Amino acid sequence: MGIFDFFKRDKEVLKNDNEEIQVLEKPDLKKIDSDKLEDYYDWTLILGNRKINLDLNFETGSTNQSELSQILEFVSRIPEFNKQNRNYIKSDFKQDVSMTSDYLNFYLDELNEDELSDIIDISNRKKSRNSQLMEKLNLIRVGIYPQASYFATFDYSIDIDGEPCNQLLVVNINQDGTLDYITWES
Repeated sequence: MGIFDFFKRDKEVLKNDNEEIQVLEKPDLKKIDSDKLEDYYDWTLILGNRKINLDLNFETGSTNQSELSQILEFVSRIPEFNKQNRNYIKSDFKQDVSMTSDYLNFYLDELNEDELSDIIDISNRKKSRNSQLMEKLNLIRVGIYPQASYFATFDYSIDIDGEPCNQLLVVNINQDGTLDYITWES
Protein backbone atom coordinates (compact mmCIF):
# COMPACT_ATOMS: atom_id res chain seq x y z
CA MET A 1 0.00 0.00 0.00
CA GLY A 2 1.44 3.38 -1.01
CA ILE A 3 0.98 6.71 0.70
CA PHE A 4 -1.61 7.77 -1.80
CA ASP A 5 -3.67 4.63 -1.18
CA PHE A 6 -3.75 5.67 2.49
CA PHE A 7 -5.30 9.02 1.64
CA LYS A 8 -7.78 7.61 -0.94
CA ARG A 9 -9.80 5.93 1.76
CA ASP A 10 -12.95 7.68 2.93
CA LYS A 11 -11.94 7.29 6.55
CA GLU A 12 -8.86 5.80 8.08
CA VAL A 13 -8.31 5.47 11.78
CA LEU A 14 -4.81 4.99 13.08
CA LYS A 15 -4.48 4.20 16.78
CA ASN A 16 -1.34 5.11 18.62
CA ASP A 17 -1.03 5.84 22.32
CA ASN A 18 -4.80 6.24 22.75
CA GLU A 19 -5.06 9.08 20.23
CA GLU A 20 -6.71 8.72 16.88
CA ILE A 21 -5.98 10.28 13.54
CA GLN A 22 -8.88 10.32 11.13
CA VAL A 23 -8.68 11.63 7.60
CA LEU A 24 -11.46 14.22 7.25
CA GLU A 25 -10.79 15.92 3.96
CA LYS A 26 -8.57 14.84 1.13
CA PRO A 27 -7.85 15.82 -2.45
CA ASP A 28 -8.64 13.44 -5.29
CA LEU A 29 -5.38 11.54 -5.65
CA LYS A 30 -6.40 9.14 -8.43
CA LYS A 31 -4.51 11.15 -11.03
CA ILE A 32 -1.31 11.68 -9.03
CA ASP A 33 1.74 10.33 -10.75
CA SER A 34 4.73 9.75 -8.43
CA ASP A 35 6.98 10.63 -11.38
CA LYS A 36 5.25 14.02 -11.83
CA LEU A 37 4.60 15.30 -8.33
CA GLU A 38 3.19 18.66 -7.48
CA ASP A 39 5.19 20.49 -4.86
CA TYR A 40 2.33 20.65 -2.30
CA TYR A 41 -0.55 18.43 -1.14
CA ASP A 42 -2.77 19.03 1.88
CA TRP A 43 -5.35 17.31 4.06
CA THR A 44 -7.29 17.93 7.25
CA LEU A 45 -6.94 15.35 10.03
CA ILE A 46 -8.37 14.93 13.48
CA LEU A 47 -5.90 14.32 16.28
CA GLY A 48 -7.81 13.51 19.45
CA ASN A 49 -10.67 16.00 19.31
CA ARG A 50 -8.90 18.73 17.27
CA LYS A 51 -8.56 19.34 13.57
CA ILE A 52 -5.02 19.70 12.29
CA ASN A 53 -3.70 20.44 8.85
CA LEU A 54 -1.30 18.02 7.21
CA ASP A 55 0.68 19.03 4.17
CA LEU A 56 3.19 17.18 2.08
CA ASN A 57 5.91 19.25 0.41
CA PHE A 58 8.19 17.95 -2.33
CA GLU A 59 11.30 19.69 -3.66
CA THR A 60 11.61 17.46 -6.71
CA GLY A 61 9.16 16.34 -9.35
CA SER A 62 9.29 12.66 -8.50
CA THR A 63 9.51 10.22 -5.63
CA ASN A 64 9.70 6.47 -5.11
CA GLN A 65 7.76 3.83 -3.21
CA SER A 66 10.30 3.76 -0.39
CA GLU A 67 9.91 7.48 0.28
CA LEU A 68 6.12 7.20 0.12
CA SER A 69 6.20 4.32 2.60
CA GLN A 70 8.35 6.41 4.95
CA ILE A 71 5.81 9.22 4.74
CA LEU A 72 2.96 6.83 5.50
CA GLU A 73 4.83 5.44 8.52
CA PHE A 74 5.56 8.96 9.75
CA VAL A 75 1.91 10.02 9.43
CA SER A 76 0.83 7.00 11.46
CA ARG A 77 3.19 8.13 14.24
CA ILE A 78 1.96 11.73 14.50
CA PRO A 79 0.35 11.14 17.94
CA GLU A 80 3.63 9.69 19.24
CA PHE A 81 5.67 12.56 17.76
CA ASN A 82 3.22 15.09 19.21
CA LYS A 83 3.81 13.72 22.73
CA GLN A 84 7.54 13.63 22.14
CA ASN A 85 7.52 17.21 20.84
CA ARG A 86 5.76 18.37 23.98
CA ASN A 87 8.68 16.93 25.95
CA TYR A 88 11.10 18.81 23.67
CA ILE A 89 9.11 22.00 24.34
CA LYS A 90 9.22 21.44 28.12
CA SER A 91 12.95 20.78 27.98
CA ASP A 92 13.55 23.89 25.88
CA PHE A 93 11.49 25.94 28.35
CA LYS A 94 13.92 24.98 31.13
CA GLN A 95 16.97 26.26 29.23
CA ASP A 96 18.59 29.65 29.93
CA VAL A 97 18.06 30.69 26.32
CA SER A 98 14.70 29.36 25.26
CA MET A 99 12.56 29.91 22.20
CA THR A 100 9.65 28.43 24.15
CA SER A 101 10.06 30.96 26.97
CA ASP A 102 10.26 33.81 24.46
CA TYR A 103 7.11 32.54 22.76
CA LEU A 104 5.14 32.21 26.01
CA ASN A 105 6.37 35.56 27.33
CA PHE A 106 5.01 37.19 24.18
CA TYR A 107 1.50 36.30 25.34
CA LEU A 108 2.16 37.51 28.86
CA ASP A 109 3.43 40.83 27.49
CA GLU A 110 0.78 41.35 24.81
CA LEU A 111 -2.42 40.19 26.49
CA ASN A 112 -4.18 42.16 29.20
CA GLU A 113 -5.43 40.43 32.36
CA ASP A 114 -8.95 39.89 30.97
CA GLU A 115 -7.65 38.34 27.75
CA LEU A 116 -5.20 36.20 29.68
CA SER A 117 -7.91 35.04 32.10
CA ASP A 118 -9.88 33.71 29.11
CA ILE A 119 -6.96 31.36 28.41
CA ILE A 120 -5.51 30.42 31.81
CA ASP A 121 -6.38 30.60 35.50
CA ILE A 122 -4.57 33.81 36.44
CA SER A 123 -5.41 33.30 40.12
CA ASN A 124 -3.62 29.92 40.23
CA ARG A 125 -0.70 30.25 42.63
CA LYS A 126 0.53 26.66 42.19
CA LYS A 127 1.47 26.92 38.51
CA SER A 128 3.23 29.74 36.77
CA ARG A 129 1.45 31.55 34.00
CA ASN A 130 4.09 30.32 31.56
CA SER A 131 3.47 26.71 32.60
CA GLN A 132 -0.26 27.16 32.21
CA LEU A 133 0.20 28.70 28.77
CA MET A 134 2.49 25.84 27.75
CA GLU A 135 -0.32 23.42 28.62
CA LYS A 136 -2.60 25.38 26.26
CA LEU A 137 -0.37 24.77 23.24
CA ASN A 138 -2.28 22.93 20.54
CA LEU A 139 -0.91 21.19 17.50
CA ILE A 140 -2.50 22.88 14.48
CA ARG A 141 -0.35 21.74 11.54
CA VAL A 142 2.13 19.10 10.49
CA GLY A 143 4.19 19.78 7.38
CA ILE A 144 6.16 16.88 5.94
CA TYR A 145 9.27 17.67 3.88
CA PRO A 146 10.75 14.29 2.90
CA GLN A 147 13.44 15.84 0.72
CA ALA A 148 14.57 18.62 3.10
CA SER A 149 17.26 18.66 5.78
CA TYR A 150 14.59 17.93 8.43
CA PHE A 151 11.60 15.68 7.83
CA ALA A 152 8.66 17.46 9.47
CA THR A 153 7.45 20.67 11.03
CA PHE A 154 4.92 20.63 13.86
CA ASP A 155 3.21 24.01 14.41
CA TYR A 156 1.77 24.71 17.86
CA SER A 157 -0.39 27.67 18.83
CA ILE A 158 -2.52 28.94 21.68
CA ASP A 159 -6.20 29.53 21.05
CA ILE A 160 -7.51 33.05 21.56
CA ASP A 161 -11.28 33.43 21.37
CA GLY A 162 -11.51 29.82 20.19
CA GLU A 163 -9.11 30.26 17.26
CA PRO A 164 -5.39 29.52 16.98
CA CYS A 165 -3.23 32.63 17.21
CA ASN A 166 -0.99 33.43 14.24
CA GLN A 167 2.05 33.17 16.52
CA LEU A 168 3.48 29.66 16.17
CA LEU A 169 5.91 27.64 18.23
CA VAL A 170 7.48 25.39 15.61
CA VAL A 171 9.19 22.07 16.32
CA ASN A 172 11.22 20.65 13.45
CA ILE A 173 12.11 16.98 13.72
CA ASN A 174 13.93 14.38 11.69
CA GLN A 175 12.30 11.28 10.29
CA ASP A 176 13.13 9.25 13.40
CA GLY A 177 11.63 11.94 15.63
CA THR A 178 14.88 13.45 16.88
CA LEU A 179 14.75 17.18 17.41
CA ASP A 180 16.28 19.37 14.73
CA TYR A 181 15.31 22.72 16.28
CA ILE A 182 12.53 24.78 17.86
CA THR A 183 11.65 28.24 16.60
CA TRP A 184 8.97 30.89 16.82
CA GLU A 185 7.18 32.11 13.69
CA SER A 186 4.30 34.42 12.96
